[in-house]
Amino acid sequence: MSFFENTWLYAIKLVKGMMYQLYSSSKLTDSRVRTMNKHPINESGKFILYWMTSCRRFAYNASLQHAVSLSNLLKKPILVVEAVSISHKFANDRIVSFMVQGIMDNIIDFSENSVSYIPWVEIKQRVGSKMLASLAEEATCVVIDDYPTYTPSKIRDAAAKNLKIRVDAVDSNGIFPMKWAEKEFTTAYSFRKYVQRNLLDAFQTIPSKNPIEHKYRDIRVNEEIISDLKRNIGFESTPLEWLWRVAEGGDVGNQAMEEFPIDHTVPAVITSKGGVNEARLRLQKFLNYRLNKYSTDRNNPDKPAVSGLSPWLHFGHISSYEIIHNVLSKENWNPDSLNHEDTGKGTRTGWWGVSESSSSFLDQIITWRELGFNFAYNRDDHATVETIPNWAKLSMKEHINDDRIIYSLEELESAETHDEIWNAAQRELLRTGQMHNYMRMLWGKKILEWSPSPEIAAENMIYINDKWALDGRDPNSYTGIFWVLGRHDRAWGPERPIFGKVRYMSSESAYRKLKLKNYLQKYAKDENITLAKFG
Repeated sequence: MSFFENTWLYAIKLVKGMMYQLYSSSKLTDSRVRTMNKHPINESGKFILYWMTSCRRFAYNASLQHAVSLSNLLKKPILVVEAVSISHKFANDRIVSFMVQGIMDNIIDFSENSVSYIPWVEIKQRVGSKMLASLAEEATCVVIDDYPTYTPSKIRDAAAKNLKIRVDAVDSNGIFPMKWAEKEFTTAYSFRKYVQRNLLDAFQTIPSKNPIEHKYRDIRVNEEIISDLKRNIGFESTPLEWLWRVAEGGDVGNQAMEEFPIDHTVPAVITSKGGVNEARLRLQKFLNYRLNKYSTDRNNPDKPAVSGLSPWLHFGHISSYEIIHNVLSKENWNPDSLNHEDTGKGTRTGWWGVSESSSSFLDQIITWRELGFNFAYNRDDHATVETIPNWAKLSMKEHINDDRIIYSLEELESAETHDEIWNAAQRELLRTGQMHNYMRMLWGKKILEWSPSPEIAAENMIYINDKWALDGRDPNSYTGIFWVLGRHDRAWGPERPIFGKVRYMSSESAYRKLKLKNYLQKYAKDENITLAKFG
């Protein structure tokens, strides 16, 4: 029995078997499912359509589990369509190739579990909505992933508004259902108290590792129906041969994508392959070699003790449930391990009853990551400066005329500043699609320092991150960007030029505190960089 099942049983004291499964299914529906419109179920529809947009996996997929519940109820099969949209600002080779690599894993996973799964990549912009509408006309109802920002949220809202059948949005994003909290949390401390008070209840809502294990019938769509869809509405799965070439990467992948109407100036990352299999390999490496050093070395760019899983979390190739399950299993954790006396006090360490490193990691992947989802879910303006606290707005406004070095967006994007530490961080992003967590904080603070206003700083950070980062366009990314400007933080002293009371960071301080020699050499413009000005 899994860790989560043990936890649920502990928390709710239910018997094994069907009673437990019915209970957990209702908990998932009540907590993670939103019916987005007032249209009825189309009883004459041929299948339940799951339009996959952000939870791009089989395991721990609440959307698929909900579709199975509907299938049991309505006696209809399920058609899963994993859609890759290119109708957004930052569609590029890097993002498309990563998603397609995930598709290749999903083709196998869904086939082995006898689920009708069709990968569909938008061949030209703005045809996805038409294809979704055409499929919905043949469907009983539509299930779609509930993601609180960027393109998936726009697709969800458009589907709810324009489709004439019921649309259910399902939240598979984190331990805590987004709709539980009635408002956004403004600090990690306040959200951490919420986590501690509600953790065991939240565990009851987690989807099963195998979301179809309790199907009551064959949920596959008849091949005749698939043929009719292809013939009547022109729906075709994206050719497997093309998907394979894109997933292969390198020159083969570039050639496959060259006629695609996307940004080809942002190349695919050869060293980071998308998909659940790669995510699990990286998770095991983290558990075996890095987790025990997380509390001491996570801020060490030379030998980072971080998981590096944020791109795979962002695209839904792996769930935070699976990661947390593995961490807690490694610690032989059970609910009795919790420090119940500290529950609800917001204690950063010691509450979980696990090692300091595991406790620190759990705080990052639950408190800090899900704080971002909470904020994005409750604030439509989550990616704007309107969301930073008043003290930060006023403080930076008082320093708006302070002398400062100004770099253009083009100079920043090209890593052409006087600061070689910052340039190295930017080159890491350009080359790998990721940036070490500590360096990303410094990266943002320097952009604030080098911008004429907080508004322009935010615009530049969002543009560069959303364009180049594999984990860009994410609630957690926006949390990090606006933390730079004071969101989820407190006023700091002494008051400084440009920053005012907003937390200050400097490259000189980073060089003194951190081991950066190897990092700077690895991401140097050339191999002969000079470190003297920092030494």
